[in-house]
Amino acid sequence: MTDVPTPSPRRFGYVGLWRALPRELAFLLTVLPVAIVTCVVGWTGLALGLGLAIVWIGLPIGVATLLLSRRFGEFELRRLRLAGRPAIAAPDWSLRHRGQGIWRRALVVLVDGRTWSYWAHGAIVQLVLGTITWSIGLVWIVLALGGPTYWFWGRFESHGDGEIWLHTVVLEGFPGYTAERSQSGLFVGESVFFAVVGVVFLVTLPLVGHGLVLLHQAVARGMLGEGESAALRREISASESSRVSAILAEDDALRRLERDIHDGPQQSLLRVQYDLSSSIRALSSDDETLRPLLESALGLTKDTLHELRELSRGMAPPLLQDRGLASAIRSLASRSPVPTTAAVDLTVGEVDLGPVERSVYFVVSELLANVAKHSGATAASVTIRATVSTGLRARRRRDLVVEVVDDGRGGAREVSGHGLNGVAARVTGLRGTLVVDSPGGGPTRVTVTLPVGSASGTELAAPLR
Repeated sequence: MTDVPTPSPRRFGYVGLWRALPRELAFLLTVLPVAIVTCVVGWTGLALGLGLAIVWIGLPIGVATLLLSRRFGEFELRRLRLAGRPAIAAPDWSLRHRGQGIWRRALVVLVDGRTWSYWAHGAIVQLVLGTITWSIGLVWIVLALGGPTYWFWGRFESHGDGEIWLHTVVLEGFPGYTAERSQSGLFVGESVFFAVVGVVFLVTLPLVGHGLVLLHQAVARGMLGEGESAALRREISASESSRVSAILAEDDALRRLERDIHDGPQQSLLRVQYDLSSSIRALSSDDETLRPLLESALGLTKDTLHELRELSRGMAPPLLQDRGLASAIRSLASRSPVPTTAAVDLTVGEVDLGPVERSVYFVVSELLANVAKHSGATAASVTIRATVSTGLRARRRRDLVVEVVDDGRGGAREVSGHGLNGVAARVTGLRGTLVVDSPGGGPTRVTVTLPVGSASGTELAAPLR
């Protein structure tokens, strides 16, 4: 196997600052022109939007200005990356406006606090901060380069008798200092003074440049970066999505395994049963040697086939796949040791219940098994229904609500390693909720709510088969 070359570690320290200096100076020297453009565009667009709001054209102008401010902010983040700073994650604007109409999207932009933060950065903060850092950076560069070279370019300046020499003003109070009065002596003293000052500024130039860029980075992280709460919500959402995907992938794999068992080993065992039965019938009545062996083999194949069917029913019941969730739930209720009624009132509309059908089936199966084992109930009921609610963004959310009620002794609790705890784990993995209402003496009511999607239609369509 070929070794992958390891990238060389980034060098820090003073030498590293000198290596980063060209990129950081490029950032600092361009910050003021960029700030002037963003400030002019931001204030002009806002003024036009407010001034023309009465004739409605101000709304699209204001929205366009805010959207342009976003682009300016993203450009600033790219400039910081080019200056060698770590990337700052920008807000995911698509998640904020997903699934909305054009006018609603425009209103969302107008009331989005993060968007206004981008505008404030470009129209106010960047101009003030950029003016300060650009001025400091430019002064430092001029003194760092001009100080040590004053001996050369200073000769081309005119020096009159009344000229004030800076080194005489600065050094006048030091004991033992006497200023040279000749023109050439003053020039030499000035050259030495500027050389010392220039060396100090040159040595500190990478430190100052780095510090100014870090200041811009800190402001950009606070005003342009994605907020910690938004990043946390996105991570939680991604974690939940991956957990749901894992559960659904497991269900799909079990469905395929059940189908493979049905089409493979079960069919082979049926053929073996047929062959053994034919062999037994073909034996003579007085053959007592092979008949017991064949009958024993036939019984073993029947038991094995029964076990395979029970195993495949535990993976994905054939009735669930062939006739749907409603029929499978009614069949499950009819086979329960405790007399159980099933009321299934579902509509599917635009939502495909397939991904959660198996989970719902096994939730009901586990809850009915708990009723039979622990409740001491004489009767139970299963109710499954679909509910629709409208969210703040006019998106219709559809939930599947499952209720299992028994008249047993009550006192049911979620205990680690027991049935209710396993049900709760599966329901939570599918972003659902489980509520257990089981006072002492009963009755016990377990309510499971699973989100099954959203729809834009106003009515739910055909009933579930």
